[in-house]
Amino acid sequence: MILLKNVQKVHKICRPEVKAQLEMMLTAAGYKGWDVGVSLSGDRTVKRLNNQYRGKNKSTDILSFRFAEAIKPGKLPEPRSDDDKNLGDLFISMKYVEKWCQDHNVAIEDRLPVLYAHGICHLLGYDHQNDKDYALMKRKEKSILKKVKEWQSALESKS
Repeated sequence: MILLKNVQKVHKICRPEVKAQLEMMLTAAGYKGWDVGVSLSGDRTVKRLNNQYRGKNKSTDILSFRFAEAIKPGKLPEPRSDDDKNLGDLFISMKYVEKWCQDHNVAIEDRLPVLYAHGICHLLGYDHQNDKDYALMKRKEKSILKKVKEWQSALESKS
């Protein structure tokens, strides 16, 4: 289940589309039917969380909070119950994302899927602390985004 909380006013979103996109990403990542919480927030919330949990007193685009520690990137412990099928929570500062998009001439609709995939990878234990980890995480993100794009294209061609 996707729990989507939208408390920002920067960008209008279509909740069913975002949820469907996130469900496809979880399926592409190999975690179909798992839970994830996504909060589309403002800068203050993300800055506070970043300071509280990472010791960085500044905002960022996305924060990820894992439910379980990964055995290795992409491999979580076997769930003992349905309650254990929770990947964790993502917090996205829409104001930060909007500014980044303006600075890089990218539409928010194009940037958000990249952030969702990035956040899901973090929830699955991927990281980018060094070049090797970064390359591994980037490959997984690209794989997820490619599969979702293919599935969305197939759905659109059927309509």
